[in-house]
Amino acid sequence: MSENSKYSRRPQDHLPERMKREKKGKPSRSPHPKSEDRRKPDYGKPDRRKQDRLLRTKVLDRIPENYIDLFPEARAILRHFVLHIGPTNSGKTHDAMEALKAAGSGVYLGPLRLLAYEQYDQMNREGFPCSLVTGEERYEVEGAAFCASTIEMLDLSGEYSLAVIDEAQMIADRDRGGAWTQAILGIVAKEIHVCAAPEAEALLVRMIEECGDTCRIVRHERMTNLTVETAPYRMDRNTEKGDALIVFSRSNVHAVAAELHERGFRSSIIYGALPYDVRHEQARLFAEGATDVVVATDAIGMGMNLPIRRVVFLENDKFDGFVRRPLRDEEIRQIAGRAGRFGIYDEGFVTSENGRREIRSALSSDSIPLKSAVIDFPETLLEIDADLIKILEKWDALRIHEGYVRADTKRLISLCEMIQSFSRDKRFLYRCITLNFDEENRPLLEHWKAMCLSEAKKKTYPVRKYIPKEELIEKLSGSLDELEYLFRLCDLLYSYCDRFRHPEFTKELMQQKNRISAAILKILSEQKLNPRRCRSCGKRIPWNHPYSICERCYRKIYRRY
Repeated sequence: MSENSKYSRRPQDHLPERMKREKKGKPSRSPHPKSEDRRKPDYGKPDRRKQDRLLRTKVLDRIPENYIDLFPEARAILRHFVLHIGPTNSGKTHDAMEALKAAGSGVYLGPLRLLAYEQYDQMNREGFPCSLVTGEERYEVEGAAFCASTIEMLDLSGEYSLAVIDEAQMIADRDRGGAWTQAILGIVAKEIHVCAAPEAEALLVRMIEECGDTCRIVRHERMTNLTVETAPYRMDRNTEKGDALIVFSRSNVHAVAAELHERGFRSSIIYGALPYDVRHEQARLFAEGATDVVVATDAIGMGMNLPIRRVVFLENDKFDGFVRRPLRDEEIRQIAGRAGRFGIYDEGFVTSENGRREIRSALSSDSIPLKSAVIDFPETLLEIDADLIKILEKWDALRIHEGYVRADTKRLISLCEMIQSFSRDKRFLYRCITLNFDEENRPLLEHWKAMCLSEAKKKTYPVRKYIPKEELIEKLSGSLDELEYLFRLCDLLYSYCDRFRHPEFTKELMQQKNRISAAILKILSEQKLNPRRCRSCGKRIPWNHPYSICERCYRKIYRRY
């Protein structure tokens, strides 16, 4: 073979001169550099797996063998529980509140601002001075020995003569149940009255026994019969005075009420986004006969005492924040139980446009006992030397003791990721991410982030700048959407002031909240509600029309293709 043949050249002969020089100066390398590199420890990087194991150990060390030991003050006394067990409309809360009045002092803990307000209002009207504490307002009554509060606002450092914990079947709710678990395990009171549906009885008894406390069960029976109607129901033909029509979205509440108004019915409307005093006023108008029917979401099912003759399910499924699903049996029982107010009606009725069979089955079936109580993130873990997000994630990955489930921490982690660069103080960050507001509302989210940044810089957020002025409220007096947003903004501003101790703004905030509520009530009193309209031509369509366009527009579009 010729010496000039390419096969006679050394492998590097075809390289440029610069690369040959670099190759000559290179040290020899292992034939398997990658495998050798893997064996080499990298002293410049921490061992992440070792750090994770260490953090997990620290988290476990902070959690006691039994969750009851997270509340040593409550373990130091012997508490006596009275469990009021029964269905809706059986007088559970009434009997518990009578015991509270007889005690001379104490606290009522409920699931909704509206229920706390109802008890606050009732107690004061009956001559029992009572304060009101929720996450969005605080009314201190001079000389008050009683307090009505939402359950999340419970002060575990306080001592109470007697406590009433309402709607305790919520203890299994993945979003809010931790507040009930904390109250049952941790409230410092010698006597505690707990009102709950039958499915919660076994779980509550087990928790009380684990605490070493005593309990007595008082069973309540429904005071009026509840009957599922057999005749078909159509909203346009069969609606009657005293009905409560149930749908599961704000827009459907408006659309149904607008259609009923056209047929001569005046409606009280109730849904979660309305200010609590507006809902209270709407309930009063119905109770006094100023309105004919109630159009409501499932917010009506949680303890509201209304003179409802018949509950009508216009929808039999709901969007629960994740998926659209059929109503559960316990949800049907809770809502349907509002029919047949004792002392006004001898019997309550339930019906539906579609699904009477499911309603009858739900009302006749036995309750399925709750298996687990929800526990919130334990604040004792904030003492661990690690980033808050890592602590939350590690807590979220731990195996939980039998009989308990973790509250969902995805929201807390998501919010923490947004503001973790503001501060290294874990307690400060935790106070920020546990503020209650709708993070899906972009403007509110931006306000919240700006508040957190201000506090991190040791500055006060310019609250007064964002308190809605009277002129703005007047300008928006015809827009229910805008007014509801302003109210939610005031709620967030108030929560911020309460959490970070800026009381100089709270009086003005409450005044403007009252003005906004009055503007909303004016719209509702004039029945200026939004019916459903075709998104193409603007023509009115039925509230339950399956499409967002009318039949005529649909046919036009169909012909094009």
